[in-house]
Amino acid sequence: MLRIEPFSEMLQEEGIDFLTGVPCSYLKSFVSYANASGKISYTIASSEGEAIGIAAGAWLGGRMPMVLIQNSGLGNCVNPLTSLSLTFDLPLILMVSHRGEAGKDAPQHIVMGAITYELLQTLGIDVHTMPSVQEEAQGLVRRLRRTAAEQMRPVAVVVPKGTFEPYKYKEKLASKTPNTLTDPEVSARPERLVPRARALEAILDALAPDHLVISTTGMTSRELCAVGDRPASFYMMGSMGCAPAIGLGLALTRPERKVVVIDGDGAFMMKMGTATTIGHYRPRGLLHLLLDNGTYETTGGQPTASPTVDFERVALAAGYRRAVTAHDPVDLTRVVSEFRTGDGPVFGYLRILDGHMPDVPRVELRPQQIRDRFREAVDEQICV
Repeated sequence: MLRIEPFSEMLQEEGIDFLTGVPCSYLKSFVSYANASGKISYTIASSEGEAIGIAAGAWLGGRMPMVLIQNSGLGNCVNPLTSLSLTFDLPLILMVSHRGEAGKDAPQHIVMGAITYELLQTLGIDVHTMPSVQEEAQGLVRRLRRTAAEQMRPVAVVVPKGTFEPYKYKEKLASKTPNTLTDPEVSARPERLVPRARALEAILDALAPDHLVISTTGMTSRELCAVGDRPASFYMMGSMGCAPAIGLGLALTRPERKVVVIDGDGAFMMKMGTATTIGHYRPRGLLHLLLDNGTYETTGGQPTASPTVDFERVALAAGYRRAVTAHDPVDLTRVVSEFRTGDGPVFGYLRILDGHMPDVPRVELRPQQIRDRFREAVDEQICV
């Protein structure tokens, strides 16, 4: 049985310094130790796919992430792993518990228990079993860390039941702070709906060179690149719904930087739980902008459920410090230009017209080019 304290110290020595995930009883010692010791960080995620996005943002911010999940949550990870981690070649270490091993467990774990290794291998992820001998286990994780960093790929280690010693620590739940934020003010003047490209131009007009931008997948990233390409913009390809999670991971690791997430209504609703994670950690440098055209634009303009969602109130209820309704591009420019590191998280909302630029090209940069120049931008000195 592995002792959690020396194992965690080894993680720190190896520079595995950003843990996130969704709890599993097999891995609960990590969360307990993190809460008790204060020596290693653990960021709660509302879903396994969100955790992959958070880890991606943490790596872009200069950290080496480890994602702790139950194998039943692998299904939630498939899209972010394939269209984010494996598309952009972003390293991370997956520590996956093995529920349903040998067909023994609660009924809901049996199917995934039988295919855990096969699923990871099918994804092209190098997977190993965690040894129960301390030195062997720590040596394996050291090798996995080097493999992930050198090959720029996710790697995985599967943890059988009873691998780690129990580490009990019951954290006292913080009392809920009353929400003193007022509802966003809505003026009497009518909205002036504009195309997405015009809204993106308004955002770009207000950006400083050192603003870090995460743009959601599909037409948003394609149009943003067409309207004004910049190295400090990370154009997502796939992994729909993960833009706020990437922004969160980046903002937590680089709290001195301004991180702007440009989101869409369909993508935001796909992983709305991420808003609660953002509201919980309250990254002060995060500005989350939502451009709502009421459709799934990239897939043919099918309608979303946005007409019945009050996104500003959702953000406030989730714990954002402020929510702002913009009525036109001028408002949107003002929201971005007036945002200061320390204000966040702030949520900005603008309704836009359905449709997109004619003949808008795909982002012609390779994912690895987007990754490398963005990380260089993250490491550049902040403009004064």
